[in-house]
Amino acid sequence: MKRLTITLVAAAAAVHAFAQEAMFPTPDAKTLGMGGVAMTTLSGSHALYGNSATAAFSLMPSQISSSYYGQDESDYYAVSGYWRFDTFNLAQIGWRQCLRERGNNDMAVDLGYSRRIDDRWAVGVVARYMHLKRPGDVTADALAADLNAAWMAPVEIGSFSTVRAGAKIANLGGWFGGGDRSLPMSFTAGAALDTFLTDAHEITVGADLGYRFSPGAMRGFMLSAGAEYNLMQLVQLRAGYHYGELRGDDPSYASVGAGFRFLHLRLDFAYLFTAKHTPDIYSISFGFDF
Repeated sequence: MKRLTITLVAAAAAVHAFAQEAMFPTPDAKTLGMGGVAMTTLSGSHALYGNSATAAFSLMPSQISSSYYGQDESDYYAVSGYWRFDTFNLAQIGWRQCLRERGNNDMAVDLGYSRRIDDRWAVGVVARYMHLKRPGDVTADALAADLNAAWMAPVEIGSFSTVRAGAKIANLGGWFGGGDRSLPMSFTAGAALDTFLTDAHEITVGADLGYRFSPGAMRGFMLSAGAEYNLMQLVQLRAGYHYGELRGDDPSYASVGAGFRFLHLRLDFAYLFTAKHTPDIYSISFGFDF
């Protein structure tokens, strides 16, 4: 009986911990290279995992992307894509799997729909199914949704400039079985400025500010800021910084990254310099626009 009690307590603790571990960081190397700026990212690999509404402003009819994100003993894989129905509507789909240390295994499937309302506004919604597995056949399942909005407009700075803004409410939903567990829900908003210094040289600067308000033990602010230099739409250099108020659940880091575009191919790399007590992270993204 004592052994059974210990097993049940351990299982309950593991399931309760899912509320804190059900966070899939963005795997997009472009976003990570700019310190995690995700609310205004254009031409990235995984708009579905950042601000899905920004995909509506893309000039490409369709996109397929894959990423690998490595940290210590964890391996994180992601594949996503979108298909445009017409000028205003597109659908998105994605799959993610995080193989954590000691046999922990997290998986998520996302379905999204984005609509461009006019030349300046777009909205998006993403539905998500999550399945988390821990040693001892302890599992948990959840359904969640993200609500996204994006805005952009030209401004008279340099030869040509664009200002963008975006916002997202993430992980609205809950676990099957409920109880006192809740998903890590958050609200994030951001802004960015693109400026063409000349036809060949473009600079982008952006920042995001977010707040995680659930569960109570994980409440805290997040701040991302980053910049990108783009040479002839072929080569990109990036740098940024992310501040997480709760270091255990959202570590602070500085980041650098690079990208390469050739015809319809995209290749991006990012490296994150984290605090001493957290292993450094790197991400590689590859995609095809058509």
